[in-house]
Amino acid sequence: MKNPNNRPLGTNEKVFWALDQKSSTHFAVAAELLGNASEGAWRAAIDTVQLRHPNLSVRISGNEYHSTAFESIGDCRIPLRIIRTGLGEDWAAIVEGELNEAIDLSVAPLVRTVLVQQPGKTVFIFVANHSISDGMSVALVIRDILNVISGQSIGNLSPLPSLDGVIGLNVFDNQAQIFTEHHSIEKPLPREKTSIAYQKFSEVETNDIISRSRLEQTTVHGTLGAALVVALVNEQTGERPIRIMHPVSARRTLNMGDDFSLLINIITSAYNGLSGNKFWDLAREVRASVATAQTAEWIEHDTISSQQLFNNNLSLETILQALAAGTEHEVMLTNLGELAFESRFGPLKLLHLWGPMVLTPHLAARTVGVATFNGKLTLTVTGLFRSPGLLERVRAILAQVCGSSADTQIGHLTQPRDSDQSR
Repeated sequence: MKNPNNRPLGTNEKVFWALDQKSSTHFAVAAELLGNASEGAWRAAIDTVQLRHPNLSVRISGNEYHSTAFESIGDCRIPLRIIRTGLGEDWAAIVEGELNEAIDLSVAPLVRTVLVQQPGKTVFIFVANHSISDGMSVALVIRDILNVISGQSIGNLSPLPSLDGVIGLNVFDNQAQIFTEHHSIEKPLPREKTSIAYQKFSEVETNDIISRSRLEQTTVHGTLGAALVVALVNEQTGERPIRIMHPVSARRTLNMGDDFSLLINIITSAYNGLSGNKFWDLAREVRASVATAQTAEWIEHDTISSQQLFNNNLSLETILQALAAGTEHEVMLTNLGELAFESRFGPLKLLHLWGPMVLTPHLAARTVGVATFNGKLTLTVTGLFRSPGLLERVRAILAQVCGSSADTQIGHLTQPRDSDQSR
């Protein structure tokens, strides 16, 4: 008998399920807070928010991509690990350990949390599998948990269809009737060398970036993308373009709410550096490439194209090879944008959000996570090798083009080396 609580995975959800068969793709967002709440208050708030979001209580059933489904598990509980440290203990090392440890897709829930309690300060880390969520989903869940801690009540949400269903597509359209079976799927290989570096920008620095980006008719994302291209061109040898993968949220385009779900599409674009052009031309080029994916028509076309990978009876290995070939990149730039959250939550004050922090399936690639909260920008870089120098280079470039003595031409910059061990 078919379980009424099962929902077949949508196309994008299958993409991440497939990627997880080779190397885990779960990710983390960290909230840095002033003050402390009791561990009991955190436990109760997490339990309450789990009831609000159906995807926080599912596992993935099925060993073949044509039969995978989200199965609702009523008696599961989000794991909460509590760590007590001294003030100033580095939270990034804890996130590195979390990203090294895979999430078992067959066991609900597909998320876990870590509470780092310091004297007068808290760091809350939320880790999630990418098949069920995206970075904004996790940020919204963290906000919900903080709201409950502050005494607010929240309502429960109804299960959300996959992105296919949201845009009116049947995930099984044109699916082959004879399936290739994939037996003995192994658990993804654990990561062992995840490295995270981070940078925090002041309110003045952040305002300079926002104001200059608007003046130049681009976005903060476009400006950051251009700065990354310049930094990476200076880092690498050869003439090949810099490829940036952009996860693009579909929430605003499709008028979605605050659901915890996978509501992103991916676009990868190649940029040839400055080549004598002004920095802001490149920033506007980055903005334009991202804007391409911010229409309902593009989302539908991209979803239909991805469906063909799963509806033509291809082997899982062939699907993974196609995904790898189509998503080659040097850096993934994933941006939560400017978060309009409150800063006070009872005994807690939200200072910063960090991330998303995630390893991509491409071993040499790095992920730059971006969040802007309370007028301050944060950047993280996650990869399989330590590279704090990348963010230092980006910061120097942004100061040059967005500061009070900004110059739209980028010349040679004296830049830190990635052998630096500083955070």
